[in-house]
Amino acid sequence: MKVSDAILSRHSMRVFHDKPVPKEVLHRLLDVSRYAASNGNVQPWKVYVAMGEARKRLSAAILKAIDTNEDAGPAEYDVYPRVFDTVHDQRRKKVGKDLYTLLNVPRGDAAGMAKQFRKNFEFFGAPAGMILTIDRGMGNGQWIDSGIFLGTLMLLAREEGLHTCPQAAFARFQKIVRRELAIPDNEVVLCGLAIGYADVAEVPNNLITERAAVEDFSVFIER
Repeated sequence: MKVSDAILSRHSMRVFHDKPVPKEVLHRLLDVSRYAASNGNVQPWKVYVAMGEARKRLSAAILKAIDTNEDAGPAEYDVYPRVFDTVHDQRRKKVGKDLYTLLNVPRGDAAGMAKQFRKNFEFFGAPAGMILTIDRGMGNGQWIDSGIFLGTLMLLAREEGLHTCPQAAFARFQKIVRRELAIPDNEVVLCGLAIGYADVAEVPNNLITERAAVEDFSVFIER
């Protein structure tokens, strides 16, 4: 698979088959992903791979926390800006509207939205879930490095015939994640990553987000 094919075929999947992903496959993906670029070769990322009963236990613990209003956070960073400008806010709202339209969840259906939100913490049915962390002493540049690593990992998954869904939602439940996976306090829970064999026939997986034109975000300076 060419890199461009991996990029164009990658999009966030929200329904997975329960077919297990062999541990050796996940290890191979991480083994290649470790060559992702990082400033000064710091390689600041750390990955916790939850499989089998460990994955089920993590999911159950978070869902229980939701149901019992357990103190699960707060997230240690703002996933979104506190104030959106118009353009970026419209993009965010459109993808949400498009997803819930596909799911036949009308605006104002709080129960329907909550049901879909809960699926995040089951990794959308994927048999394996990863949690990406970074030492809290690292700087902004190392957060960029971690994003490069995550993007590399997702593209390599496509090469392997797998799909993924990056999930910032796990940051909101960092206390539970930390407890269940024995993540030390000196690490920030950045996000989760569902990884597995997607059920491409399922409706949520038909969502293809719109992207801005090159002219909307690029400035070519020649003189």
